[in-house]
Amino acid sequence: MIPAFDPATGALPTGDHRATLEEIEGRFGFTPRRHWLLKGLRAAVKAFSAAGVEDIFIDGSFGTEKLDPGDVAGYWVEPDASVYDRIDPYWIDFEMILVPHARKWKWRMWADHGVEFFIHPAMQAKPMVGFPEFFRQDREGLPRGVIQIVRSGS
Repeated sequence: MIPAFDPATGALPTGDHRATLEEIEGRFGFTPRRHWLLKGLRAAVKAFSAAGVEDIFIDGSFGTEKLDPGDVAGYWVEPDASVYDRIDPYWIDFEMILVPHARKWKWRMWADHGVEFFIHPAMQAKPMVGFPEFFRQDREGLPRGVIQIVRSGS
């Protein structure tokens, strides 16, 4: 279940909140921009699930009441070392490309789908900080909530 936004921050309250894609779409699909981002999220989750990834987390401005978040940011947890043999290489292509309409260098998944997913523990947010810790705090270092995507019926 996805709790109400914290009235003081406009974000999810601290903690890990489990939700299906259907629940996420129902709760966060309240603008055209968010509908487009949800299509990208669905594509990413489908690819990760096909590769055997079960632990997928999202947060950032998408998990707030902001009308037009920039993207869906998150991370997934390596289930085993051979996941890289099973996953579509597109979703682990971290070469930066110029996105002319945004005037930014980003990953292809961001340019095409508006999502950026990091990999835990293979990648770090900052030296000595992994993505589970990084994503559970805002830019000021205050705790915030994340959503763990679960399959329907889980």
